[in-house]
Amino acid sequence: MAYLPNRGDIVHLDFDPSSGREMNGPHFGLVLSGKVFNQQGLAMICPISQGAAAVARTYGTVVTLMGTGTDTQGAIHCHQLKSLDWRARNARFKESVSQFIIEEVQARVEAILFD
Repeated sequence: MAYLPNRGDIVHLDFDPSSGREMNGPHFGLVLSGKVFNQQGLAMICPISQGAAAVARTYGTVVTLMGTGTDTQGAIHCHQLKSLDWRARNARFKESVSQFIIEEVQARVEAILFD
């Protein structure tokens, strides 16, 4: 059976095409949408970077993976949540995060959308 992304999965996929200050190129991302939504071919995904995210950290819009027990390290960019065609972008499963990380990311996305 083919892979179907699920909430809490870290996947590797291509964020191109992108524009302006959007994250671009191949990156890891955290899937926030559940399987029921994702089976239609789209998934809600926050990119993960391992580079500097000073501005995003200042505004509290990132969640770190450092010290969480995942092989993937870096910062989850909650302010760059995207609906992506995971099939066309060749999403590949890496690992899953804990429920605590999912809740942290969801809380920050909620604060951004519903302040």
